[in-house]
Amino acid sequence: MKTRSIFPLFFLILMLLTLAGFNRTTGKKNLTNFVFKETGISEGVEIKLCSNTFLYGTKATHFLGDLEKQGGDYFTWKGNAEMGWAINVPVLERCDLYLIADIPGESKNTEMVFTSGSSSYKFTINPTSGPWVDGGKNFQRIKVLSDVALPKGNQEVILKTSGISAGNNLLNIRSLELVPVSGYQSIDKENKKAVASRASMDWLVKAGYGLMFHWTSQSVSPDGTNKPYAEAVNNFDVKKFANMVEETGAGYVIFTIGHAEQYCPAPIKSWEKLHSGKTTKRDLIEEIANALNAKGIRLICYMNSYRTAKFSKVDNVEFYNTFTDILKEFGDRYKEKLAGYWFDCWYQIFEGFPDIPFEDFFKATKTGNKDRIICLNSWIYPSVSPWQEFWAGEVASPVALPEKGFMKDGPVPDLQYQALLIMQPYWVQEKAEMPEPSFSSTQLSQYIKDCMVNKGAVTINMGIYQDGTVGEEALKVMKEVRNQIRSSK
Repeated sequence: MKTRSIFPLFFLILMLLTLAGFNRTTGKKNLTNFVFKETGISEGVEIKLCSNTFLYGTKATHFLGDLEKQGGDYFTWKGNAEMGWAINVPVLERCDLYLIADIPGESKNTEMVFTSGSSSYKFTINPTSGPWVDGGKNFQRIKVLSDVALPKGNQEVILKTSGISAGNNLLNIRSLELVPVSGYQSIDKENKKAVASRASMDWLVKAGYGLMFHWTSQSVSPDGTNKPYAEAVNNFDVKKFANMVEETGAGYVIFTIGHAEQYCPAPIKSWEKLHSGKTTKRDLIEEIANALNAKGIRLICYMNSYRTAKFSKVDNVEFYNTFTDILKEFGDRYKEKLAGYWFDCWYQIFEGFPDIPFEDFFKATKTGNKDRIICLNSWIYPSVSPWQEFWAGEVASPVALPEKGFMKDGPVPDLQYQALLIMQPYWVQEKAEMPEPSFSSTQLSQYIKDCMVNKGAVTINMGIYQDGTVGEEALKVMKEVRNQIRSSK
């Protein structure tokens, strides 16, 4: 190929990558400066009368000013700008307005305006707070207006700023949330029902810390080679793996089932139906569960919810049905052997499918074990539903400590605190060289001890090779953690 013909192809690829947006697997971002864009408002977001309605930045119908989409589907807002959303209001409604945003200290007492129909409402914003420090994003759900009138019919609502002289970053905005005043009673009723339905978290709190392993089809051997998944499953030494976990003092393990590629290390029929050729004859899940349980260590399964049920390729009904079929088969097969689930990607799923029946999904996760615990990962954002037991805690590094088992302020103050750290600087071991540990045993032990005193739990993701072994340096750190924590009891 001649050099002059490469450049058009290069720029085409670059453009497609930009349009594709952020991918958390690769860490790339879509940084798009928006100018005014408007569409018709005849197909607006339907405002719910008995529950909350979210107006996401990604669903806005017009933009004006310096608004930049970031990885994770939030927008930076600088200076004077505005966002508008097309909505459809079935009947005249009065709503409270919430802002889902991260607001820096320099934006204190900044005025914003929300416009609905012919009415405009002013409010001021103030800095948010939460577990992230040193520049981390602390998204919170903030009530900014009460009793806003929404006229019946199709219309556009607008959030804007004006009269700001500097173009500094005013806030990072994920969405607006409209809560009908008449719907508070039913919302409160569901919240109380969800909390009352939660399984006990006592065992997790008592365990104090556990390990996570992203053992996937993309994991490599110590020499950098990668065997076919079924072969790797057949060669996995469960006894050696369980003995290694015991040496770390971990009270539980989160083991990855399906990640970037949807392989499942067990003969699950519903999974095979959905992902043909990606299950195995050997039931590695059950063998690991048995080996760990014999040592008093519990097993939690990670699932990439987005890909497991083919979120982007199906509608909400098919997504829910296929996912719950898998969960029911898992539950019937493993019963008490499976202590919990760590479900990924739920802020994306909730944005796409806001009417997911969370209570029914929650019940499906309890099949075979009513005491099974779950989390629905909403990353740095407020939780998507009260129908879960614990905070997914995808924080990578230590954050502010809990208070009596819960986060102080921040996005998820009402779920059991569980912080997920990364021992090595990426999730899956896709290279022969194992990275140096991110924490010393002294640092890690102190954080875990402090969390345990405050009734929180800490999970450490360790790099793992395809043969089931881990890095010697990281294992050394975890053995020292065990000596410093378990021996001090």
